[in-house]
Amino acid sequence: MPILETVKRFSVLAGLGLALLALVLPARASAEVLPVVVQVQAPDGTHIQVSGEGTLSFPRNGRLVRAQTVTVEGDHLIFTALSLLGGRVSADQLVIPVNGFGEASLSGFRVDGRKPQGLPNQVIPLKDGGYVVSLQESLDGQQRMLAGLLIHLGAKTGRLPAGTEILVGVPAQGDVTAGYTYPLAAQGEIIGCPFVPGSTHSAFVAPDNLASDNAVDIAVPVGTPVFAVTDGVIGPQIGALDSTDPRMAGLRLHLNAPGVEFYYAHLSEIDVVPGQFVQAGQQLGLSGSANGAAHLHFAQDVGNPAETVGALGACPFYQSYSEPWG
Repeated sequence: MPILETVKRFSVLAGLGLALLALVLPARASAEVLPVVVQVQAPDGTHIQVSGEGTLSFPRNGRLVRAQTVTVEGDHLIFTALSLLGGRVSADQLVIPVNGFGEASLSGFRVDGRKPQGLPNQVIPLKDGGYVVSLQESLDGQQRMLAGLLIHLGAKTGRLPAGTEILVGVPAQGDVTAGYTYPLAAQGEIIGCPFVPGSTHSAFVAPDNLASDNAVDIAVPVGTPVFAVTDGVIGPQIGALDSTDPRMAGLRLHLNAPGVEFYYAHLSEIDVVPGQFVQAGQQLGLSGSANGAAHLHFAQDVGNPAETVGALGACPFYQSYSEPWG
């Protein structure tokens, strides 16, 4: 199937919409079911979407995005010899799930001559004031979108104005709270978000670990029942936080589930014991207070806790950092 594109709101980018080169591969049912390989989003609302498989050169001269091959293999979209902005950003291979939020990977990644790790949601500055986000999970409040690479232009590039964003990968949407139970008996207000510079949940201030920083604070009255968000086993680290710091008051426990570990803190009561198997929705204890605020501190070592509790709109863009768990 040829790589196809859709352009909305004809404006300064219209010329790009007429300049797409692609090779013809075996046909699929319709353009709507083809994976999205490139999206261009300009500040004025112009939107270009490129879909399909084959050799990618966008626009015709490949100045913005070029790939030797774009193929769908099983449940994954695979780019080889990927180059953006005339080679300023490149990767030997980019692998993105076609649907859902399975594993994505990036190899041979280079940005302006550097070799960043290409971690999920890693932000890499560009020399013109823009930036690149690798393996981005962007959050818009209600939906989630997975993108292999996001380029934010800091200066005008060809016909593209500063502020334009180029996404390479497969934007996918799904139920962001599927599979998890809300951790409290009452819905609470989010008063703290993960990885927010200047807050206590910051990778730039002590204690510099994921249990502290990759967390949401949910304001609820002291004594609110606290629930397991999923099936799992209570970990050995349980009991008093053992600190004179008012930010570290109350009791804590860990819930270990396949592939992810959850952390509950500032509890006033614990109703489980280490090694106990619990089911989603089972009461673990009661909420408490710390640092002058009645709330539950809820963290996890993998993924976004704001997503787990269904509060994407209450928190800013999620960016992870490399820190120890606790």
